[in-house]
Amino acid sequence: MLVAADVYRPAAIDQLTILGKKVGVPVYSEGTEAKPSEIAKNGLKEAKSKKTDVVIVDTAGRLQVDKAMMNELKEVKKAVKPTEILLVVDAMTGQEAAALVGAFNVEIGITGAILTKLDGDSRGGAALSIKEVSGKPIKFIGRGERVEDLEPFYPDRMAQRILGMGDVLSFVEQAQQVMNQEDAEELQKKIMSAKFNFNDFLKQTKAIAQMGSFSRIIGMIPGMNKVTPAQIREAEKNVKFMESMINVMTAGMYNLHS
Repeated sequence: MLVAADVYRPAAIDQLTILGKKVGVPVYSEGTEAKPSEIAKNGLKEAKSKKTDVVIVDTAGRLQVDKAMMNELKEVKKAVKPTEILLVVDAMTGQEAAALVGAFNVEIGITGAILTKLDGDSRGGAALSIKEVSGKPIKFIGRGERVEDLEPFYPDRMAQRILGMGDVLSFVEQAQQVMNQEDAEELQKKIMSAKFNFNDFLKQTKAIAQMGSFSRIIGMIPGMNKVTPAQIREAEKNVKFMESMINVMTAGMYNLHS
């Protein structure tokens, strides 16, 4: 269950409700007038009554250590006694992210961090410093806006990406999630026997899209770190154009071209 305890940011509760429906998870909310600690407490009670085994309480974001909001977090912590307290930080802020994690740990006592926006220009410098400065581990990283873009953090894989060596293990794991072994083998046979057609091509492009953005996928392939954002955008545009061309073909045109 998700508990909507961010009563400050406009539309925060609505956004969480939409996310909950998308992933099939119930969302508990009481509007914006109730105290976050009371919402969290009542949400946990509701979750227990429904025998829910995992509860995630979403609280308001903080860009700096604010005494009033820190006290509010302490009240939430006291109300629900959480197993994990995770601070979400923006990778684009660099060293500031590490300092923020350290400050929150002193004030609240966090168990780890979630590092977001690693799909941008940041190459993970914040990831290298968070553990050293704060003493707290990074538990998850976000590489995009979708739920699928949230993944467990592996330090060795991050080091390989920073060095431009790619991340083959993560690439294989992502591929396995969107295509099973039988489909992959069937596709391989079609390619080897020159029977690979436009339908197969569309399946491939849709599978790649499910793996995440082009920039994310390219970042996992060794030797591809020199590809520029402009080249990636051009490639994405070209793929969409080809998909559109295939989708408007009639059966006769399709047979001719395949």
